[in-house]
Amino acid sequence: MALRKHSRVLSGLGAVGRSWGERLRPRTRAASRTITANLHDHRTELGLTQLSATGFVDNEGVRIAWFEAGPESAEQTVLFIHGYSLSSESFYAQVAHVRARFPQARCLLVDVRGHGQSAPVAPEQCTVEAAADDVLAVVSQRLPTGRIVVVGHSLGGMVALNLIRRAPQELYERIDSALLLATSMRRFAAKGVAQVLQSRTLRAVYRACLRKPRRADGIRYELARLAVPALAVALEGFPQMEKLRFHGAMLLDTPLSSYTGFFDDLLEHSEYAATARLQGISGDILVGSLDVVTPLSQSEVIAHKWPAAALCEVNGAGHMLILEEPEAVNEALDRLIGAAGK
Repeated sequence: MALRKHSRVLSGLGAVGRSWGERLRPRTRAASRTITANLHDHRTELGLTQLSATGFVDNEGVRIAWFEAGPESAEQTVLFIHGYSLSSESFYAQVAHVRARFPQARCLLVDVRGHGQSAPVAPEQCTVEAAADDVLAVVSQRLPTGRIVVVGHSLGGMVALNLIRRAPQELYERIDSALLLATSMRRFAAKGVAQVLQSRTLRAVYRACLRKPRRADGIRYELARLAVPALAVALEGFPQMEKLRFHGAMLLDTPLSSYTGFFDDLLEHSEYAATARLQGISGDILVGSLDVVTPLSQSEVIAHKWPAAALCEVNGAGHMLILEEPEAVNEALDRLIGAAGK
């Protein structure tokens, strides 16, 4: 076991070295630029494709983007809520699966404020509750009827819990189940990497970045390009480099104000108050065994408060299990969509 792990680390370090060297090659740099340029074109994967409708909703002056795949007349809709510093594009594999496996169902995705194609906002407007209001505004316009399966990843999981807790009774009664992925019910800073990142020093760095956003964005861009191959080794699962570049493109697409605003809120926000309403719905909880952002202990807290849900630890996956292990997420979707309304 130890020998195998040692061999994997050496192999990974070699991959990092090769990747950093490849940054100097025009072909590699062009591949990264192509993924970034095509991030929201909705024609090429990686990213959402074959959408049936797109649009915007105004939520108290904030322009919120939504995307749909599947028939508008569907009796059942899967509502996807993305993670921190990502966008709806991150669910492209799940949407493609639902489209193929359940053509009678509809997928509705929302870019919460400050992410993807939704409007940027000031850091103080970046909160879990405000993001849930964004989703509720889209649901009010696009889903006036029908059964709903709610899917939330990372920040999106906490937004999903907030939505379930605060939804009007009529909407709550239409929610059949929820799929919570790599997320938390308690403060993100309670466990995992975020516990370290709440230090005074790093908070001071964040504030300095906000004072000089243009310079900070340039530094962030270069750091992200260097970090992608190292991230592959840190997560051990060695996801395809193309997926890592795709992940990096979403990170770089997110405004600095969203990074700082949502980060600050996630350090303190908790959703224990959603416990009562969770008892009325079924669901699944998935977490990667190598997740250092929202480790297994965070999901165990949710499972303890929500005994009707099944907890699954996905071996070898990190925090981005929707990209690293999409089959595991798709299997959970099959269970919940198939059972909805029964």
